[in-house]
Amino acid sequence: MSTLSSQIARQLVAAAEDKAQQMGINVSIAVVDGGAHLLEFRRMDRAILGSADVAHKKARTSALFPMPTGDFGELIREASLTGIELSNGLLTGFPGGLPIRKDGDVLGAIGISGGSAEQDLEIAHHALDKAGL
Repeated sequence: MSTLSSQIARQLVAAAEDKAQQMGINVSIAVVDGGAHLLEFRRMDRAILGSADVAHKKARTSALFPMPTGDFGELIREASLTGIELSNGLLTGFPGGLPIRKDGDVLGAIGISGGSAEQDLEIAHHALDKAGL
């Protein structure tokens, strides 16, 4: 099974920050490993303070439930699982978290917060694309 290196985590954060700058927004970026442990984090200057916590929750959720956090949010609503995101205080159904996969294995996840749901998701996809994941 592959693992997510700190070097790749730094590349993901750098690519996400570059994309956010191109878009003219300030975000927080979190990358976690397959066990949902924080590997790399950045809160851009002027990113809203609450985005730091939300970015980490997005990454953690997407690692523990290997799906985009927006899909997790839909699952919560459709399967009457309201409240599961409160089960340990570290989950969210807000879009902007994506699992990081390689050869079928979930290596970890990235979470972006600070823009709209669509912007956060676009930045996360861009970072994964730039890293070839």
